[in-house]
Amino acid sequence: MPNQRKGPYSLSEKREMTRAQNMEKIEAAAWKVFSTLGLDGATVRDIVNDSEVSAGSFYNYYRTKEAVFDKLVARLIERIRLEIAAARTGAQDIETMLCQGYGAFMNMLLSLPGGAEFFERNQHHIRSRLFGSAQIRALLADIEIDIAGLGALESLSESERKLLVSIMFATGTEALFGALKTRDADIQGLAGFLARLLAHGINGSCKG
Repeated sequence: MPNQRKGPYSLSEKREMTRAQNMEKIEAAAWKVFSTLGLDGATVRDIVNDSEVSAGSFYNYYRTKEAVFDKLVARLIERIRLEIAAARTGAQDIETMLCQGYGAFMNMLLSLPGGAEFFERNQHHIRSRLFGSAQIRALLADIEIDIAGLGALESLSESERKLLVSIMFATGTEALFGALKTRDADIQGLAGFLARLLAHGINGSCKG
């Protein structure tokens, strides 16, 4: 029996491969442009020129620069969720869990090529997209489950628990924005300070 060899890619497969490659180029270029110029200062032409993909392809895939920005932020949030979940694993108390989570959150973002610039130049756009997004709801639910597993939220109502977890994430986010202003911030020291501050508040509220 003759050898069965897979034939050439079909036209639809080639188109899909080209589409995926072009989208990857556009997203990489958009990250660079948004990190340099910010969403407000960037144009579709800037992204197209840097990506070396045609303007027609850009508009077929995304239509607007905001659509690319939203995709980048959503992907970033998912990565944050996975990073801080891994960092919290094994923590035996609320302060350690918070310290490890905050440290992982800030270190990951500041270590990304262009990450500090991306956050610094797009702060208000990032804030507007954080809360209420499906990715953030999943992240906050993960944090709530982990903290509840330590018995730290037993005396709080459901609304109080959700508010507390939102405050914890917002505090870390604002601390990150503050750290970006100096670029030489002691990340671990900052993470430890936030963890102690919030752990004491949580313990106090649960005793009240």
